[in-house]
Amino acid sequence: MTHEEKFSDWLQQELSSRKWDQAELTRYGGVTASQVSRIIAGQRKPGAAACRAFAKVLGLPPEDVFRHAGLLPRSRKFPEGGEELLHYYAELSPEDRQRAVAIVRALWELTSAKTRP
Repeated sequence: MTHEEKFSDWLQQELSSRKWDQAELTRYGGVTASQVSRIIAGQRKPGAAACRAFAKVLGLPPEDVFRHAGLLPRSRKFPEGGEELLHYYAELSPEDRQRAVAIVRALWELTSAKTRP
């Protein structure tokens, strides 16, 4: 299976999970209907602009979309969910970032206290 087919399958699953069709992706994503149609048909590999648009409209970290499109390596530096967490963190206000760090620190302290002798 090629990267285009894999991306096509992945994009179809994302649309299905939202009960969307290609028209919604076109309407909200700022990508033309013909581009979306060719990408979903596996006739065209999505470029960086399309991947950014898909990430924005689907509410996903751009890195995830780029990986599915084959534009970034599949390997992750972070544990599962780490990049998603960073994506949401980057979208927060400075005050909410401080709160998020405090929450994660408290969770880590609670968890690490359970594993200490």
